[in-house]
Amino acid sequence: MTILALAVGALASSHALAAAPPVVDPTVPAARETEPVVLTGASFPQWAAPAEVTAKAPSVSGASCTSGDNGCGHNSYQSPEVASGKALGEGVPIGQLLGYRWDGHGFVQIPFQVDEFATRYLSNDASTFSFYSETDQNLTPVFDEERFRWTGQDPANPCRAVPADPKVRTTADPVPGLDTNDEVAFMASDAGPPAPAGAALPAHVVGAYRVDLRDPTNPNGPAKAAYVMRSDGTVAPAYTAANGYVRYQPDADSDTYLYSQSAYGSYGNAAKGAWLDPTTGQCVTNQPKQRRPKDTAWVRTPRYQFRYDGRWLMTQVGVAPSATTNDAAGPASSWVYGPDLVDQWKARAFQQRPGGVTPCCGYEEEANNWGGSSILMGVRAGPVRMIRATWGADSSTNNVRTEYFYRDEIRMDDALRVHVIPPGDGIYTQWDFNAGAVSTYSNAFVPDGVPADGQNDEVFGNTRAHVGPDGLRLRDGDQVPVVGPQDVSAGSPADGSCSTPAGRCIDNDIDVVDPTFSGPLGTLSYEEVSGPYGTWVDRWTVKQVTGGTAYGLATTPYYRDDSCFDDGTGSNPGPHVRSRAPDPTVDATGAPRACWKTTDGDPTTAVPFDHFFQGAIATHGLHVNLIADSDNAFTTAPVDEVDSEQRIVLLPGRLGNVGERYGRGTEKPLIATTQLL
Repeated sequence: MTILALAVGALASSHALAAAPPVVDPTVPAARETEPVVLTGASFPQWAAPAEVTAKAPSVSGASCTSGDNGCGHNSYQSPEVASGKALGEGVPIGQLLGYRWDGHGFVQIPFQVDEFATRYLSNDASTFSFYSETDQNLTPVFDEERFRWTGQDPANPCRAVPADPKVRTTADPVPGLDTNDEVAFMASDAGPPAPAGAALPAHVVGAYRVDLRDPTNPNGPAKAAYVMRSDGTVAPAYTAANGYVRYQPDADSDTYLYSQSAYGSYGNAAKGAWLDPTTGQCVTNQPKQRRPKDTAWVRTPRYQFRYDGRWLMTQVGVAPSATTNDAAGPASSWVYGPDLVDQWKARAFQQRPGGVTPCCGYEEEANNWGGSSILMGVRAGPVRMIRATWGADSSTNNVRTEYFYRDEIRMDDALRVHVIPPGDGIYTQWDFNAGAVSTYSNAFVPDGVPADGQNDEVFGNTRAHVGPDGLRLRDGDQVPVVGPQDVSAGSPADGSCSTPAGRCIDNDIDVVDPTFSGPLGTLSYEEVSGPYGTWVDRWTVKQVTGGTAYGLATTPYYRDDSCFDDGTGSNPGPHVRSRAPDPTVDATGAPRACWKTTDGDPTTAVPFDHFFQGAIATHGLHVNLIADSDNAFTTAPVDEVDSEQRIVLLPGRLGNVGERYGRGTEKPLIATTQLL
């Protein structure tokens, strides 16, 4: 399999030489109305104390931990051997900081948020992979609630999670007040013209910084500024998490314990106890199993709503019909949105669909594996953004995925800390869309777009391979003459699985980049999906540079629009019905399952419910082809982890190609400078 993948990759590189780069017009300014402005406390040197300085020696305590029942600790912060705490000073109280703009007559408050951050050392000794992950440094928000502490149970309801220690709901920043790694945030669109010289500050304000915003893509644009002011402590913020741009709404039963265990039960294992059986609705108390809370929730803004059906299960995105449909000042209960655009977010390790076994490992995905081995780290909600972080993903014990929700955008950060992933297939991360809900996909290499219709648009890169004791089969539909459509076999290979008397085998789809469609290796442009119910623009970038950033050279864009392809999870156009195994080719009535077509209309009305294959519709993201190590090489510092960020902009209605304008903010962000008044 490795030889096959390398051969296909070499052919892809040869085509990349002939692929013309996209033409970008640098004179077109970036769209800025959706962007947040985020500054660290270091931008306010008169007010911010130095962030805590820490150091921790590598820990090998996890090497002797093989289960959660022998005294090994579950998710926890470990204390560093060196910690300056507040010895280097204390900052101004963050409750005294407010955001303002000049409206032409005076200063008025704007939605403004301060989030404290602190260096934490993450450990989960109870995972059998803690011998590898050990302890990892992570710059972490000070959450409103650290949900990994919710391991106790309500005395009146053993299936309801509560904090193990009711007195400890979060861990304070070791440096009181504003420090240099804390963050302040406001929306760029809330800035206004600079105030005239000598303009009187609001009553009870004792100091102020002006934040000047400059757009590098529009250097002759109008001057814009916002103001961060310090009050004497008597001025209340006009905007809070209750009336700001973003509302976090956990389900009423999100604290219900469910059975939660990966297909590899010792990876990231959880403490055992009572759990709710969803099929009966009964709390099971006499069969203790690994359990975690449901953690289901909505995030809503005037522009979009986003659904969590679990920690790694991000399953719905709806966009408001127009920019003025929802009043930001009104109650979230009155906000309305269009139909759901996405099937769900998906991720794969080692192979991208069930049915085979790679030489070292199995098939891992976001639903049964990572959702069953992770914990909700914490949540933080304010008027400008909501932050939610998930900790752990099978053998990636200290992987942390953090989502930042703003009024019009979502920023998804991932600190990938994982062991060696061989070049057999690597890691996939992608968004799969709903059939009929979107109609066009475009990027810098196909700026005019292609139909999102479940029909493959790539001309190169998708090969299905079966290699095992029962035989060999290579099959693809490539139109590249060098390769050509082919179906070559030797022996009697099984189709779609390795469930043969001959034993283990490889049965997988190898997906390498098509340079004529997504550009050559290392090229990550904007991507846009648009339809009658909204437009989605996303782009990837590096969040923090470490040695692991070099893996970008082995990272390629991933795209698949194929309603016949079943990658193992999801519910649209049809459901995947066999967890972690190849789906049947017949539906519930025994009739052949079909590949959805646009002429079939809304697939959710199909009878029977599983008539269509699960399919992939305008599915796009990243394919990390290999990793030598990104778990920091047995150190506690971020020396080789892969820290990435995906920025998603959500816009109302079907739009033409706006990806370059909204994607450019990633490559050329707003420049914000501060000046003490």
